[in-house]
Amino acid sequence: MSIKKLALAAVIGIMICLFLFGGGLKYLDIDIYQNLFQQSPWLTGGVFFMLFVLGTGLSLPITAILIVASGMIFGMEIGVVISLAAMTLGGTVSLLTGRFVFRDIVERRFPGYIGVINKGIEKEGAFYLLSLRLLPIIPFWIVNLLLGVTSVRIPTFMLTTLFGMIPVVLIYSYAGSQLGSIKELKLGSILTPGMIVALCLLAAFPLLAKMLLKLARRALGKS
Repeated sequence: MSIKKLALAAVIGIMICLFLFGGGLKYLDIDIYQNLFQQSPWLTGGVFFMLFVLGTGLSLPITAILIVASGMIFGMEIGVVISLAAMTLGGTVSLLTGRFVFRDIVERRFPGYIGVINKGIEKEGAFYLLSLRLLPIIPFWIVNLLLGVTSVRIPTFMLTTLFGMIPVVLIYSYAGSQLGSIKELKLGSILTPGMIVALCLLAAFPLLAKMLLKLARRALGKS
């Protein structure tokens, strides 16, 4: 292992120790954020939204975690609205950075993906972009960067992101809302009917996404 990797591992280890022994575990208590939302709903929602946009705009692979967290803190309905808006705006920022800042790096790092996506766009246009969202074979943050080096228009990207992410955001936010209602770490408290439904939806999501894509293809007259 190189000196740089050892130094990085040491820094990460020190940060984890400082977090644990410095009382950082209390910040993992979801009740803190739920209480903050009750006291200052607009401020709490606004701060979370900006953090969501920042994380997505920086192309960090934390989208699923943030969607679940939004459901835990704000409940399913508000969590869905915040997540969809933040993913659309943050994803657009990520696309723009891929197009104007990191274009050369993205083209060198993902040449195979770029060729496949360009062919898909040429063949099916916006419908292909919608399928990338409904069937997340490629992670959300990578798709944003990859689309930055294509000719896709910003309004098309935003609309397909907004509508294409609705199913997954609904499921993840619902799962988060069920997790947020857990007060005790007991099997009976965790495996509630709502939590079982959430787990089943998560497991069935790939199949549900394919069904939705087929319905959309028929509705749009795609062969």
